[in-house]
Amino acid sequence: MTSRRNLQEVPMGDDNRPTPTRTVTSLAVSAACGLVFGFAIEKGKVYEPAVVKNQMLLSQFIMMKMFLSGIISGMFVLAVMSMLPFTRRQYLGAKSVFVRGLREKGFLTTLSGGALLGSGMAIAGSCPGVILAQLGSGTQNSMYTLLGALFGTLLYGILEPVVTDLTKPAQTIRFQFLYNVYGSPFFVMALPSAAVLSLVVFTLELAYPWEEEINITDSVYQSSSWITSPAWPPFVSGIAVGSLQIPVVLVIGDTLGASSSFCTITSQFFLHKSSKRLSPYLLKFQSGIDNWWQVAFVLSSIFGAFLSSILSGTYGSVAGVSIVQSFVGGALILFGARMAGGCTRYTP
Repeated sequence: MTSRRNLQEVPMGDDNRPTPTRTVTSLAVSAACGLVFGFAIEKGKVYEPAVVKNQMLLSQFIMMKMFLSGIISGMFVLAVMSMLPFTRRQYLGAKSVFVRGLREKGFLTTLSGGALLGSGMAIAGSCPGVILAQLGSGTQNSMYTLLGALFGTLLYGILEPVVTDLTKPAQTIRFQFLYNVYGSPFFVMALPSAAVLSLVVFTLELAYPWEEEINITDSVYQSSSWITSPAWPPFVSGIAVGSLQIPVVLVIGDTLGASSSFCTITSQFFLHKSSKRLSPYLLKFQSGIDNWWQVAFVLSSIFGAFLSSILSGTYGSVAGVSIVQSFVGGALILFGARMAGGCTRYTP
């Protein structure tokens, strides 16, 4: 049986040190994944503020069905990679990177951060992964959501030492994953969990058909092309997004995510020679391919969402929330996401 230490993490090793070729390849793969991500997010309609807000009110389940489908497909592909001898090392390396960001996080930290993130989502009708997709699709006031997100990132970067001291657990959490507690391989718990979640998505779709929820007259089933269709079933969009774990893990050595990119972007604007001591936390995100790949990913997602909305004729047609709600919600979203250690990463 694999030891608990090996299940927990594995060193990345010298062969994963950045080289010019590796850097260019990582950025290219990141951009390609961002394009698919933005396209799928726009087709899935989870970028629409009304869809996000209604999901938080449990009056509409488009977002839950898409996110759960992303988690299911992510769990499945990661489980397969954990079993195959020629991909297991990449899987363990990516998991090691993921765990590294949670070392100083405790239950109070993640619960508080999650609460702030959820509050921001309910106010702005957005989340870290779709803010730039909203921008690309021409969603009203999405620029103010982005500005609020950058402000929330900067605020957390400044306050991070205080927040960490107040919420850091007395003892480091030994296991970040449930399967580590039982000493079992990842796939033993991941595959049955994915099956159970699939039943949840299936049940939700039976109770709340997606076409009725978004009330479209020209769905993918009537359109002559999936590319020009105004909407895809949420489970199709979710599977497309979750499957992006494959190139991200194998080529970049990380797991799918977006909120760290705001730290890298913020650090470029606000941290200079005279202000570097303002935020040691943000300084860690200022350079290196480990940080910049997410920037390439989210910037490319803008174009992906733009391309999808142009092809389907929906660009600029989605109403947003007020400027104040956009800014305040955006700030809460990123402050909470960074406090909790990330947003939805389709990582079990």
